[in-house]
Amino acid sequence: MTSPLLADIDHELGCLAPRGYMFGLHIRFSRPVRRVCTYPSRWIQTYTRRNLGIGDPMMIWCMLNEGAIRWSDLTRTACDPLDVMGQARQFGLTFGVAVAHGPVESRSYIGAAHDSREFTDGEIARMVDLLRAGHDHLDRTTALRPILVEALEAISCGMTYDQACEALGISRTALRYRLQTARAALGTEDNAQAIRKAIDLGLMNSNTIAGISKGFPTGPEG
Repeated sequence: MTSPLLADIDHELGCLAPRGYMFGLHIRFSRPVRRVCTYPSRWIQTYTRRNLGIGDPMMIWCMLNEGAIRWSDLTRTACDPLDVMGQARQFGLTFGVAVAHGPVESRSYIGAAHDSREFTDGEIARMVDLLRAGHDHLDRTTALRPILVEALEAISCGMTYDQACEALGISRTALRYRLQTARAALGTEDNAQAIRKAIDLGLMNSNTIAGISKGFPTGPEG
């Protein structure tokens, strides 16, 4: 369920960007924890089918910078070998702005489009405020302390409880407490659900199944 704050941000962005917007929060392991896109469906289909994301100058700018830039300025300074911006204009995304906020390992962004005019300085400043609010809000609601993530990582790679305790240097009681706390924070009933949700939220890397890359031993769950 979308929180009231995020729902309000979605609504205001919809009012600010009449040709649609893309709103991504906390890019972790190459994908945002939350993403909303209201661009025209035909443009979304074209963008997806042609894999334009790999060369989108707006997304590249957002990953390399914080702040805001109008698309008109971006097209004068950035390379666009796939002509993403040119193709977007064919679908009515004529004017726009890119906004980015947060550390590079958990960057959030907004791309907003207008079909008839440039966004004003005031509108852009408001989008910056909305992005910061969404970034901070979701960070609080999805964050897990590192020790809780480590406990989930240990279980995710097939360690027994005894192996996990030895690898983490904690008692069995402490491990159970950390796993219980992680499950409660994620709103899940068992470890498997907690691990899957942590991966979905970008808190753990599904490519390595987290702790395997750290050299944890594996074995049946105890």
